[in-house]
Amino acid sequence: MSRQARQPPISIQWGKPANTEPEGAEPARFSPITLSLLQLPAEGRVPVVGESYYQQALRFVTRGATSGNTFDDHIPVTAALVPEPYNPWDKTAVRIDVVLGQQSVKVGYLSRELARLYHAELIKILHSGRMGTCPGRITGGGRKYYGIYLHLSDPRSLRIANGSEHPAIAQEQDGVAILHGERTCAVTQGGKHQDVLQRYAPADRQGRQSVTASLHFCVIGSGKYRGKQAIEVRLRGRRIGQLTYATTLRYRGIVQEIIDRGSTATCQASIRNTDKGIQVELLMPSDPDHKPSFN
Repeated sequence: MSRQARQPPISIQWGKPANTEPEGAEPARFSPITLSLLQLPAEGRVPVVGESYYQQALRFVTRGATSGNTFDDHIPVTAALVPEPYNPWDKTAVRIDVVLGQQSVKVGYLSRELARLYHAELIKILHSGRMGTCPGRITGGGRKYYGIYLHLSDPRSLRIANGSEHPAIAQEQDGVAILHGERTCAVTQGGKHQDVLQRYAPADRQGRQSVTASLHFCVIGSGKYRGKQAIEVRLRGRRIGQLTYATTLRYRGIVQEIIDRGSTATCQASIRNTDKGIQVELLMPSDPDHKPSFN
């Protein structure tokens, strides 16, 4: 009579995934929080990598709970972004910790490509005595590895939040500030300045000529808003028109801010030769007063 081999009893540990953690997996590593926390703009979604090596830490954070498959079922946490300039493998590495009261625990990293984009601004935040944080959500658990992703805006939003970049200014150098060109704005009263515009107009009626215009202030001389301020548009110091009063209200703040610090506000402009004469459109910021959200 043949004997069947006895199967060993199955041992299930609470909260531990059924698949084996990879070689080199780390125990939970905790760090004291000694800096004030700065909540970063949180409009995007950024993945965290290497989390398979930090399953013990993620199990500790979640207390072994398993998340569901939908966004609402993912487990919310607060994540800290810690730049590691002395990391022997990558000088621009950005470590991801989960904040737990007065300490944090390491759960992964930004990918090498993303870390290079965020690292410099995170270092500036660190040198100011703060540590950047953002919302995060943990996925998986049970028979699956835990994962984590962040709600974090693009690097430019971090520069804006950190005060190293203005949301409306694309570049500023040698006393000249170039505004972002995200929407078109018509220049009015161009009919009075066709002699100046003729020098820049394309010969082809279908073509466009790109130039750089400077922005100044003038007084409206007639009409409903007579005596009020408007933004004047110039090409190489010569007036070619002005913006409407409503458009001036939208951009007055950023133009005045640039002038107040001794610079010249400029933007890209497009010139067309039409049946109604030579017309000009400016490329201006879509939201010059944008303030990043801190969700």
